[in-house]
Amino acid sequence: MDEAAAVVLLEDGGKLYVPVDLLPRGAEEGQWLIVVLADGKFKSAVLDLEKTEMIRERIRRKRALLLERMRRRQDSED
Repeated sequence: MDEAAAVVLLEDGGKLYVPVDLLPRGAEEGQWLIVVLADGKFKSAVLDLEKTEMIRERIRRKRALLLERMRRRQDSED
């Protein structure tokens, strides 16, 4: 997010440019939102804390798996 607008990425691949002051309090980069659109235009949003945590946990698990694979590969080359 910059100071004037945030880019809100939509699950269908689209994106919206939304004034930061219209986002929910506490919204920050990487968080999932439940967005309300009317005629394709942003109307409101609320934080989706459950989905945000689910995605972050999935990323943590994938990262740990990748690091373990890299470690094993390095160990086998030594």
